Amino acid sequence: MDVVFGLWADGGACPDHGGGEHGALGQPVVGPRGLIDIIETMLGNGGPPSAQVVRIARLQAYLAGLDGEFFWSKSFALDPWSSARTLLSWRDELVGLGWRDDATWTSPRLADLATLSHAARDLPDSLSDRIVGILQSLEAATRPPIARVRLIDQRKMCPKPLRRLLSRLEQIGCQIEEIALAPAPPTTRSLGQLQRWMQGAADDLTRTDDSVTVATAASATLAAETVGQWIAGQDADGFALIAQGGDTDLLDHGLVASGQPRAGRSAQSVHRGSLQLLLLAFTSAWAPFDARAMMELLVLPNPPISRRAAWRLAAALEQAPGRGGEAWRDAWDAIEAEENIRAAEDSDALKKIAPRLARWRRWAEPKLADPTAGMPVEQALELCDAVAQWAGQRYALADDMLAAATATLANEVRAALAALGRERLPRLLVERIIEQALDDGQPNPMAQAEAAGWRAVTHPGAVWAPTPAVVWWNFSATSDGTGRSPWSESERTELAAAGCAADPIDLPARAVSAAWERAVMHARDHLLLISAGPDCASDEASHPLAHRLKPALDTLATRIALETALARPEIELAGHSLSRLAIAPSALPAARLQWPTPPKFAERLVDHQDSATSLEALLSCQLMWALRHVANLRPGRVRAIPDGNQLLGNLAHALARTIFTPGPPPDPAAAETTATELLDAHIDELAAPLRQPELAEELNLARRRLPRAMASLARCLQDNGLLVEATEQQVSGTFETLLALRGAVDLVARDPAGNAVIVDLKWTRSDKNRVDELESGRAVQIATYGALVAGDAPYRAGYFLLNQQQFATLAGEGLIGREVAAQRDFGETWAAILSSWQSWRTAADNGQLLSTGVPGAADLAPLDIALVREVRCEWCDYATLCRVRGLS
Repeated sequence: MDVVFGLWADGGACPDHGGGEHGALGQPVVGPRGLIDIIETMLGNGGPPSAQVVRIARLQAYLAGLDGEFFWSKSFALDPWSSARTLLSWRDELVGLGWRDDATWTSPRLADLATLSHAARDLPDSLSDRIVGILQSLEAATRPPIARVRLIDQRKMCPKPLRRLLSRLEQIGCQIEEIALAPAPPTTRSLGQLQRWMQGAADDLTRTDDSVTVATAASATLAAETVGQWIAGQDADGFALIAQGGDTDLLDHGLVASGQPRAGRSAQSVHRGSLQLLLLAFTSAWAPFDARAMMELLVLPNPPISRRAAWRLAAALEQAPGRGGEAWRDAWDAIEAEENIRAAEDSDALKKIAPRLARWRRWAEPKLADPTAGMPVEQALELCDAVAQWAGQRYALADDMLAAATATLANEVRAALAALGRERLPRLLVERIIEQALDDGQPNPMAQAEAAGWRAVTHPGAVWAPTPAVVWWNFSATSDGTGRSPWSESERTELAAAGCAADPIDLPARAVSAAWERAVMHARDHLLLISAGPDCASDEASHPLAHRLKPALDTLATRIALETALARPEIELAGHSLSRLAIAPSALPAARLQWPTPPKFAERLVDHQDSATSLEALLSCQLMWALRHVANLRPGRVRAIPDGNQLLGNLAHALARTIFTPGPPPDPAAAETTATELLDAHIDELAAPLRQPELAEELNLARRRLPRAMASLARCLQDNGLLVEATEQQVSGTFETLLALRGAVDLVARDPAGNAVIVDLKWTRSDKNRVDELESGRAVQIATYGALVAGDAPYRAGYFLLNQQQFATLAGEGLIGREVAAQRDFGETWAAILSSWQSWRTAADNGQLLSTGVPGAADLAPLDIALVREVRCEWCDYATLCRVRGLS
C-alpha cells in the first residue's frame, strides 16, 4: 500500500487520492487517525474506539479512588471533571513521548502522573496508546505493513508519537518520502515572485499581473456572490477551495446562484434538532420541574412523544406551566380518548394504547431528582437508554443522520455515567458529561457536497499537490497552533534524560504555519484570498499568514474591495472579468396604516366569537385584533410560557377559584390559611417556573402576598355584604345581531337585593392602568362581563387589585373600597363598546384594517368611534409586521 499522509488530511484532501489523473487503487490520502486505522487493520490490532467522554469519566473514577495528596488535589476537589480532562490530556501526551509510568521520576508532577497512570492501567486507549500498541506489534516485525508513506508535512513537523511510528516503519523497510515543494510560476508572474520570496529569494518584487489577489468585503453575502461568479468563469478543473473553519453554507448560496455545485461543508453545532434531546430529557428530570425545558422537548421537530400528543401537552403547559393540574390532566384524557378513536374496533391497536401512553408519560412525567444530592445512576442510565432507543428507531425509519448521532451520544454518555462508579450523579456533573460528549456538535445533515471539477477542503494543510488555483475562503484570524505545552523546563530536562523528550514548545505553531505556506506554494495560476465581515480589514481579524506575507503582498497583490461590484457593470477579480447587472433598489417596507383584508375574511368573521380581551385588542388596534384573535397568529410555543407576573396572576385566580365557593365568603383568616396550604401544590401544577432560581423574587412575593390577598378579598366581600355566586363563571351572549361574545368571569357575587356584583381579579405591579381605565370609562372587560352576566338588569362591579389588596370601583356605586370618579358608568361604557365595535366591524367588512399605532392613524379611523384604548406597540407581537418597529 502506498499512503499519502498529512497532519490535516483526515477531513479530506486535495487531491483526494495519491494516484495520477486517472485515479488510483491502494493510494489513500489520510491524516493521523486514518494512518493508524490502516496500520491497525494490517496488523490485526483494531478494536472499537472509545469516546473521550468515557475515558475522562473512567479517569475521574480512578482519581476519586486514589489515597494521598497530589498536585491536583485542590483542583479536583473544586472541579473533578475539568481536572480529570486536563490530567488525561497530559497523560496521553506523555504516553506518546515514550514515557513509562513504572520508572522513577523526581519531578513531583511526573511522579504523581506516574502513580495515576499506573492505577489506571485499564483506561481505554487514546490515539497515543494506539500508536504505542502498533510500535509494540512492530518490535519483532521484519516486513512493513505499508510499502511507502509520502509525507505532506515534513517529518520534523510531526508530533513525536508520529515521528516514532514513522521511524519504526522505516527501520523495517517502509519507504518514507517527503513531498517536495517547488515554485512553478515563472518570476514574470506575481505568484511566482511571491513563492520564491517565501523560500528566501532576495530579488526585487514587482507586481506584473493579477495572479495574487486579496479580496475583502464587509458583507459576507456579497463575497459569496462574487466568488461564486469567479468560480463559474474558470475553465481549468482541479483547483482547491479552502473553506477555513469548515463552513461553506453562505458560499454555497453564491455558488448555486452562479450555477455551480455546492461545496457542502457545514460548521458543527450542538443546537441541531435531536442532539438537544438528551440534555432536555435530563433537564426535565431535575427538581424543580422545568416547564420551559419540557416545552422545548415537546416542540422539537421530531419529539419522542407523538406530535398529536405533544401538541396537547404543549398547549396545557402554555395554559398552566406545571404538571398534575387540571389542564395537564385534561390533556392526557384527550390524548387517551383520541388514541381510542384512532384504534376504532381494532383489538390489536387497542392493546397497544396503554403501553404507548405509559411510554409517553415516562418522557413527559419523569421522576424528579434532587440536583445536589444527585440522580440515582439507574434512573440516569434509563434516560440514556430511552434516548438511544428512540434515536435508533428514528434513524432506522427515516435514515436521519442526526438521530444516529443522537443515539451515539446517548450511548457514550451512558458509558461515561456508568464508568464513574457512583450511586448518585449530581446535576452539574451530568451536564458536564453531556457537554463533553456533544463536543462541537454535528454538521448540518442537509449540507451535501455536489460533484464538481474542483475540490473543497477545510484546512489549507490538506492541499498537498500543485493545483491551478487556490481559493482561500474565510482568510481571517484563526486559533490554529496556539496550544500551550504544560511542561516546565525542569520537567522537559528530566523527560529528555529518560529518552522521552517533549516536542519543542513552538512545534505546533511551526507545523501549522508551514501548512499555510504550503497551500500558497501549490498554486500554479492564481491565488485568491477572501476575507469578509465588518472588521475584515482590521489587523485583529487578519489571518496570521497575512501578517507573515504582508511585505510581499503590499507589492505583489492586487487588493480589491468587493463593494465595487455594487457600483460597476464589470469588475476584475483574479484575472477574470465579472459582469454585474444593476437592479432597481427596493425601499425597505415602511410603516403602513391600512391593510386590505385577505380573501374570505368576511366569511370567517361570521362564525367568529369575541371575548372581553379581544374587544380590548380591537379598540386598541384593529390590525392586532385581526391577526391575534381572528387569524390566531401567535408566537411559537417555546416563547409561550408566561412570565413571572402572569404566573402570579394565574396562581391568584386558581386560589380564588378553590377558596371562594358559592355561598357566604370565608373568614379572612381562614382564607389566608387555606391559601397558604394550597400554594405549593398550586405552584407545582400551574406555575412551576416560579421555582427556578431566576424567579426567586416572584416566588417569595407569591408566598408573602397571595395568602394576604385572599384574606383581603374575603374581607372585601364580607364588608359589602356579598354572597359568592360563582368563580370562573362561563358566560356567552350575542349583541347587535353579529357580536357573539364568550368569556369567564373571575367572581360573580350577589348583594342583599339579588343584584349582581362583578369582581374582576387583577395582579399588577402598579394600580395606575386599572384605575385610569375606571376614570376614563375604558374598563372594557368589566363592562363586557356586566352585559353578559346581568343583561339589562342593574349590576355593580370593580377591579380587585390583588397585589395592592384594594377593591377599585366607581364612586357612588355604594360599594366599600377605593372609589374612583369616572367619566361614564359601566352601562355607558358598554354602549360605547357596541358603537365602536360596529364602526370597526363595518370597516373590516369593507375590506380595510387599520394599524392604529402608526402615526396618522387617527385621521383614517372611523369618525364615530366612541371608545379608544391606548395602543402599546412596545408590547405587541406584530409591531415588525406593520413596521412600527423595524426588524432587529
